[in-house]
Amino acid sequence: MEPVPDTGADVPTMLNLTQNTVRRLTALLLAVATLSAACAGDTGPLDGPGLSGTTPPTGLTTTTTLPTVDIGDVQLTSGLIPFTACEDLLVYLRAEAAERVGPYGLGGGGFYGGPVVLEAAAMTEPMMMEGPSMAVADGGVASRAMVEGVDYSGTNVQELGIDEPDLIKTDGNRIIVVQDDRLHHIDMSGEQAVLTDTIRLENHWSSDLLLVGDRVLVLAGTEPPYGPVPLDGSENPLSRLVPPGRWRQLTSIIEVDLSDPGNLVVANTLTVEGRYVSARVVNGAARVVITSPMDDLPFVYPAGPAGEERAERVNREVIAETTVDDWVPGFVHEAADGTVTDGRLVDCTDISHPVEFSGFSTLSVLTVDLGAPLGAPRATAVLADGQTVYAGNEHLYVATNRYHDPIEFDEGPWGALDDDYATSIHQFDVSDPTTTGYLASGTVTGHLLNQFSMSEHDGHLRVATTLGRPWGFREDSESLVTVMARDADELVQVGQVGDMGRGERIFAVRFVGEVGYVVTFRQTDPFYTLDLSDPTEPVVRGELKIAGYSGYLHPVGDGLVLGIGQDATDTGRTTGAKATLFDVSDLDAPTALGTWSAGGGSTSVEWDHRAFLWWAPEQLAVLPFTDWRSDTNAAVVLRIADGTIIEVGRIDHTPDDTGGPVVFPCPLIDPAEGADMLPRPPGGMTLMLCTDGGHPQVRDHWCEYMNAEEIRRYGMDFGVTGIEVPEGAMVAACFPDDRGWVPPIERTLVIGDDLWSYSRNRVQANDMATLTRLQVVSLG
Repeated sequence: MEPVPDTGADVPTMLNLTQNTVRRLTALLLAVATLSAACAGDTGPLDGPGLSGTTPPTGLTTTTTLPTVDIGDVQLTSGLIPFTACEDLLVYLRAEAAERVGPYGLGGGGFYGGPVVLEAAAMTEPMMMEGPSMAVADGGVASRAMVEGVDYSGTNVQELGIDEPDLIKTDGNRIIVVQDDRLHHIDMSGEQAVLTDTIRLENHWSSDLLLVGDRVLVLAGTEPPYGPVPLDGSENPLSRLVPPGRWRQLTSIIEVDLSDPGNLVVANTLTVEGRYVSARVVNGAARVVITSPMDDLPFVYPAGPAGEERAERVNREVIAETTVDDWVPGFVHEAADGTVTDGRLVDCTDISHPVEFSGFSTLSVLTVDLGAPLGAPRATAVLADGQTVYAGNEHLYVATNRYHDPIEFDEGPWGALDDDYATSIHQFDVSDPTTTGYLASGTVTGHLLNQFSMSEHDGHLRVATTLGRPWGFREDSESLVTVMARDADELVQVGQVGDMGRGERIFAVRFVGEVGYVVTFRQTDPFYTLDLSDPTEPVVRGELKIAGYSGYLHPVGDGLVLGIGQDATDTGRTTGAKATLFDVSDLDAPTALGTWSAGGGSTSVEWDHRAFLWWAPEQLAVLPFTDWRSDTNAAVVLRIADGTIIEVGRIDHTPDDTGGPVVFPCPLIDPAEGADMLPRPPGGMTLMLCTDGGHPQVRDHWCEYMNAEEIRRYGMDFGVTGIEVPEGAMVAACFPDDRGWVPPIERTLVIGDDLWSYSRNRVQANDMATLTRLQVVSLG
């Protein structure tokens, strides 16, 4: 699509009407007419109940004589359509649902599960540059001002100055770790690191947090309430979001006060309906992205073809009786003093929808002021889904595979999908620290790899995609970079370059200023260099073919890029972890200066950029490394020097004490008392009852942890049934591990002269110069 010419007037871009668009628009206008007629009287589906969120009268009439609506002169505008009131929102959603509802709900021909949105096979979020993460206030255990990049390392992020959440954070004076439902505080201000406190976040599970001053924001999945209402009549605040006996995906933002390192306290908890996608800290505020599917509606389903007509009639009545609260996600805020407030996550007038129907999900961006206590949400939303998040200094972008409407396909959505596969991108304004505004939407052909497939520079968004679906290879596929700019409320293409990696797909992307790097792979690794200095005429300048591929690209100096990935044979069979140092000083002739190959194994850096550490003062790159064939779990330390890659050494988390009796930290369960033991694996099994809800580790053993419900469901798999498990307790089934299993290292960071590393239940310090182990802090 070419940019829309500037006519000097505020004239919206016009789109051609397709047959389906006309049909949908007709339904929408008819619904508006119906609403007008209903609102003129004293009763009707929208006269109070539908907009207030209460249940409409059961005797609601669903057949109405509709006025004739002439749409001959109607034209659709591109871009966004904001809702002006909850009434408009409800009319729109009812009309779109009425177009799609059938005997099996909103899924069509026997399929249940909602509208068809095809997700990429690996929509994980990797890659970035080392840089300042979040400004932290003085206080707490801080003994002096620490400078990120000089005194300590921050999270490896994509854009300098824009922090991303991770499972571990430091400000140089403390380390904060979130692991499952536990938050750990380690004081680093003394001679020895000390675990000062651990707080349990009950019914929450997380691997993401943000550190700001003396506060932590934990981003967690939350277990909805289940079971009967307590006999004492006490209310679980989350039951306002999830009625008893129902299940719904919930996300919580938990604010923890760190001002007393020995007594961590939950200050505020904000729980919302939906799935946490990702978050960024931009211009003094955290922008948290949530995608919320529509509510579970009480559809009926026929037992066979004979009942389909009746089931569809009932399901249409269900749609007609929906209220705003059936479509718009809600929130519950709990303060430390017990005060509870609830409401809609986003006001109806802060919700928009693209002209092209994009599903019934609500994509919300929450603005969290980092200078104030966590309160009720401020959000903006669009009726769409979201999977991949990128943020620059002015805009935040959320991408999703374009919605494929079941009614567009007579024989299912799969046949022509390769030719029609596209990605929708939504742009939000994040320049104001107090609010986030929805600006524009656009579409690019093909699919994205991850967040590094997007980059903003001088008002232009560069997007790297591979044509076709995100799984498998197509012989005629190619990869391309599209440059987009905002024109009114639409993201439009202003430039594009393609013909990269015929028959291959993208494995890595990196944009740095006016330059881009793209790696495609199937048998060999074409490493492409792109000149993006003219947004309207992007150009592929160079290409280098080497064995294997890079899954992550990181700038390590002027004209140098480090690629982390896999080595491979000439036929494309991968053979193990590999690092390549590229010289890109001449875009027309990129070269490989040096390589490091492990001869096997892999590194999580390929799919999680936060696992990578680049310590520029020492020119050190550190990456986790795992090789199941050699039983290796370690972190490899590489030095970049004089155009070469040198392995300095490796660190691991082998137990300090390799002798003495094994200590079981929880009371043992005697199989003869209260458990029915079935045939078990050779070598025996030890059962522990851990009443604090934790997951303690046992030396030279591997353990599976089960609560009461899991014992009932899966206990048979471990040869045990009939154990009474108190509420909040866990049963650990522990088996001997003769190999002395070493846990994989997940993160590394630098504080002072020490290299710190994290594995499950353990934080360890090694001397950065000698890699000698200095200290271990147990989190178990």
